Amino acid sequence: MNSTAMELEVDDENSIYAIFKLIEQSSVITWLRQNFPYLLPLLCIVGIVGNSMALLLIRTNFWLRRLTSNVYLCTLSISSCVFLFTLIVSWVDSMYRLHIYMDSEIGCKLFTFLAHLSDFICVWMISWISCDRMVVLYRPAFRKWVCTKRFARNWMICTLLTSILFYSWVFMFAGLEEYKDDQFCGLSSKAQVFGYPVADHYFLFTLLDTAICTLLPAILIMFVNSLSIYRYRQCMRIYSSGVLRVRFDRSSNGNPIPYEETTAKKLLLSQTHTNTHTSTQSNRSACGKLRSSDLQLSRTLLIVTSTFVLLNVPSYMVRIIQYIFEPQTQIFHFLHYFSYLIYYLHHAVLFYMYIFWSPQMKKQLKPTAIRLLECYCFKTVPEFGHRSTSLQAFN
Repeated sequence: MNSTAMELEVDDENSIYAIFKLIEQSSVITWLRQNFPYLLPLLCIVGIVGNSMALLLIRTNFWLRRLTSNVYLCTLSISSCVFLFTLIVSWVDSMYRLHIYMDSEIGCKLFTFLAHLSDFICVWMISWISCDRMVVLYRPAFRKWVCTKRFARNWMICTLLTSILFYSWVFMFAGLEEYKDDQFCGLSSKAQVFGYPVADHYFLFTLLDTAICTLLPAILIMFVNSLSIYRYRQCMRIYSSGVLRVRFDRSSNGNPIPYEETTAKKLLLSQTHTNTHTSTQSNRSACGKLRSSDLQLSRTLLIVTSTFVLLNVPSYMVRIIQYIFEPQTQIFHFLHYFSYLIYYLHHAVLFYMYIFWSPQMKKQLKPTAIRLLECYCFKTVPEFGHRSTSLQAFN
């Protein structure tokens, strides 16, 4: 029996190895590997365009600008642009040896700090977006305290200050590291902690970065999104099952008196109590109502945040496995390469998903583009926001 079980395990390992081998030798993966040096800047440019487009839509549209979750989304788009810009700088420096990153002590510290800072802010902004949506779905009455622009700005500033404090170690320990008579940007060979070189503690820094930037946010996002998805499905079932009916009774003088008949849909939209007496309905405030637009926006943001977790976690897991087990097989090198490609991809495609999954964003995309094109290409200076007659009135 034991020999049979061992033979089955060996067969399973061989079959898994054969599958990975076929995937690795496929024409698509071979093309990706050969053109990876050129795919990276392409992903960065596509990502910067998508993030800038989303930022422009949010800031130029009145309805989108009012949403508190878009404070987090604006910060997320700016941070993603900064992260992708650091990737372009590192790629240009490695391709053309401009001595601004790999061979520069100051450049190494600066761009490493910006990359870690922006990545930290991106991760936690997505976490706050998930929490914001859960508050809207579960406790609409609390939104007048939590879902406000002032609260969102203060929370964003706290996150920024925390990231600056947390990654201040980069200016002390990051620098040029020597390997086989060559230098690259990593942990400085001159810096020491308790008499030991910092490079010996690389795994500790990786583990800490993984916990703060991946593990904790991923657990928080998955837990909050699970609750939000359950609540969203519950809301949609009740919302789609009810029909809001309005009946008009005529008074003695002929004026119609509106009378609302509360059904399952109205029961959903009032969240303060399950009792539907008339006196209870009159005391419900506007902040306790869950609108259909909230459900649409929640669906979009749930998709975006869940996609972030799926694309972000694999690269950190592969980094930890690489340090602990040090595998040297071609399959692991393929997985390592593919995980980094996915990791860079989430910065590039996240806001495209938000734009095209959100009905409001998709609806405002074409009018905003046309309006900006008219303003900057087809308008003369006096017609674009300048009143030439205003100064003449004082003469």
